[in-house]
Amino acid sequence: MQSILTGFLILVLAFYLIALVLAKIGLHRLLKRQKQRPRHKSNADLPTAAIIVSARNEANNLPALIRCLTRQNYPREKLEICIIDDRSDDESWAILQQAMAEHPNLLALRIDDELPYFAPKKRALDRGIRQTQGEILLFTDADCRPAPSWVREMLSFYDAGTALVAGYSPLYFRKRLPRLIEGILSLALFSIAAVAASAIGLGRPLTAAGGNLSYRRKTYFAAGGFEPISQWISGDDDLFVQQVARKHLGTFAYATAPGAFSPTEAPKSWQEFHNQRIRYASKSRHYHPAMTAALVAVYGLNAFIVFGGLSLALGATATGLAAVAAWLLKSLAEYSFIRQAAMVLGERRLLLYFWPTALLHPPYIVVFAFLGLFAKFKWKNETFAKTRKPGSVLSDA
Repeated sequence: MQSILTGFLILVLAFYLIALVLAKIGLHRLLKRQKQRPRHKSNADLPTAAIIVSARNEANNLPALIRCLTRQNYPREKLEICIIDDRSDDESWAILQQAMAEHPNLLALRIDDELPYFAPKKRALDRGIRQTQGEILLFTDADCRPAPSWVREMLSFYDAGTALVAGYSPLYFRKRLPRLIEGILSLALFSIAAVAASAIGLGRPLTAAGGNLSYRRKTYFAAGGFEPISQWISGDDDLFVQQVARKHLGTFAYATAPGAFSPTEAPKSWQEFHNQRIRYASKSRHYHPAMTAALVAVYGLNAFIVFGGLSLALGATATGLAAVAAWLLKSLAEYSFIRQAAMVLGERRLLLYFWPTALLHPPYIVVFAFLGLFAKFKWKNETFAKTRKPGSVLSDA
């Protein structure tokens, strides 16, 4: 039994280290390509664009979001802003109606019901897409605060063959926390962005942030819209990215310019953090089998580190020392990758929090990946399972 466990550990650890080497290669390729990205020289060369936002009970966030979106340094005649109120029972709709009266290029839509087969956010985004005309679609969330340069910078990463551009959403803290906690949370989110960027650099897109995502209108419809993933409550970002990649609809890019970032609000409580992480993990069962197998292997590595480390207290010295050695090798390789990503995205300050985060990472993975498979979660004051009933989204025009 011990030899089997040792063989498994060596195999999975080798796989993980090779994956991190490939990720570093992806970052290098990404940076090299994006130094040569095209630049629009005049407003006449800019494509039409539409910003789509789904909002539910976001009265506290909408005024600031609207200010950010209406102050974009992009030609107003080429930019549509569409915010969809998804069944809000606060003042969201009143705020949107007033904003629509003040800003001619802002369209507010309202959804009052639910469909059993169409996840609410995907349905709202689909409605916005179908009600706008922009050639390039940009997506952010109500709690995000994109800079005035956001639209222009995101679109600067498109060339003729680009189907999709993903972007980074660093955390901002409206409710301040201890600096160490803020650093750990920020680094945890940054690590996901680093994986997304490196995978795009390798030409194998895996994930993206829904608070900072862009793709061509024709890409959306060529991919079948959200129809293939309509029943999954989450996944308008990473599941759709994987869907586009499987259909080979064009190349992908990752926006590394700081002006293309769209900061997102950090969780304000443990309960919010808990539900958010379960929601993120809940999509894993719908990933491609190869990606699912890789995630299972990574889960196994982290589970060995956690339970092997705990076994030290029970006197299992050999297993415990193997777990500590595996954690150290894993962490050193991760540091090398994260350091390179931090240089690419200008987040070197987050390296200060790497080792505290590395200590928490294995138990974090073990707990939340497990809960993501089995636990329900709350989102926008609603409790969800993983999916809605299957059906056709085409009837909801």
